[in-house]
Amino acid sequence: MRFNRIRVTLTASCVIAAAVAVAGGGAASASNSKKGISVLYSYNYVQDTDALANAWWKSVENQWKTANPSTPLTPVGVGGTDIDEMNKAAILFRSPSTTPCVIQMPTTYVGEFASSGYLASLNSYVSGSSAPAFWTGMPKAVQEMSTIGGKVYAVNLGNTDGGIVYNKLMLEKAGIKMPWVPKTWADIIAAAKAVHKAEPKVYALWAETGVASGPTGILQGVGNLIFGSTNPQMFDSKTGKWVVDSPGLAATLKFYQTVAKDGLGAPVSQLLNADSLAEPPALMQKGKLAISFGANWFPSTWLPGSAEPWPAASKDVGAAPMPTENGQAPGIASTIGGWAYAISATCTNKASAFKFITLLESPANQLSMATESGFIPPDTSVATSKAFDTSSLFQLQFSRYAAIGTPFPNNANFTVYTRAINTATEDFAINPNTETVSSALSTMKSLITQQLGSNSVETIKSSG
Repeated sequence: MRFNRIRVTLTASCVIAAAVAVAGGGAASASNSKKGISVLYSYNYVQDTDALANAWWKSVENQWKTANPSTPLTPVGVGGTDIDEMNKAAILFRSPSTTPCVIQMPTTYVGEFASSGYLASLNSYVSGSSAPAFWTGMPKAVQEMSTIGGKVYAVNLGNTDGGIVYNKLMLEKAGIKMPWVPKTWADIIAAAKAVHKAEPKVYALWAETGVASGPTGILQGVGNLIFGSTNPQMFDSKTGKWVVDSPGLAATLKFYQTVAKDGLGAPVSQLLNADSLAEPPALMQKGKLAISFGANWFPSTWLPGSAEPWPAASKDVGAAPMPTENGQAPGIASTIGGWAYAISATCTNKASAFKFITLLESPANQLSMATESGFIPPDTSVATSKAFDTSSLFQLQFSRYAAIGTPFPNNANFTVYTRAINTATEDFAINPNTETVSSALSTMKSLITQQLGSNSVETIKSSG
């Protein structure tokens, strides 16, 4: 897996605004005929290599041509990062004549593209007894990832979720019995302190932080704590307001304060650099990191054929679910995010477009996409298959975490919240001895109200 596929992303609104100033439409046209369809996709960001991506898309193109010879398919590949792809999409979506019928996109952009009127509702294709098997096989949380106001705007193609990855040798040296399965947040802190005492030069715990990590930083870091807290809410859908103070959020920030103040985390120079999201697997392999809030893609970086294979990982590394704050039901928590397929609102051949998505979501195509990208397949039957389980380390474990994963709020202003919570946790890393939980909460509230107004936030006073 190439880590850059989940690097920090701009908000779609910023991308769309920036795209207006970009001259020209770029390379190939994404225009659609009444009979044909086109698909916009990334050829060097999602899969592990360009060669894998090109082969995969050529394969599905051939599959489509064989089954649908009278409906031409125009693939439009985009290089660069996810930001580059969404820049290209924003340009193409400016005119119906260049708008692709199908687009492969990160789920974090779906809300903003849908709110801009760019995406078609897929409800008629995924509702009732005629719903395709790939859709009915997805856990509810995965289905809801791109569902906004009761309308499905995209269908998931692969997921990233959260858990804990740890170096067994380091924890054993600190006196911790294997397998280690923490039941509460206090268990995580206790283990990190034991490691810090036994090996002071080792980074005991990596908890992703900082504005540079964007929404993906929340996916791999603080979001797992928020969703496992006694108040597992970022956004209150009943009131339409962002939660900027609650017992659960305060406990989450207290966790970050403890890690920073007790010297359990990595130095600021590493935590806040532009590539921080990619650091944990490499640091663990080098013997510099004991415990990390992790993601299902971590083990794929150690496989034979990767840039830095680590054969010993199969015996030296362990994985565990993220526990809830006090061990309260359901006992474990996880964020979940991913990539999806959507259909443009201006597509003149939506039925064929969804038929193509159904082909993309076949069990064989889901499996190859997942194994080539470090994803968890969205369909549970594929995610729990032997073929997927044996494709990398801990695949079945992380598939189970995905089933209970909580998706991010489908709200165009989610990135405003993202920056606020990342700023709050970053402040602990920068000022471990002076930053307080109350000041961090105030920072969050101030940043959100400055952009969205005082009526956009709320305080929850009780737990649960």
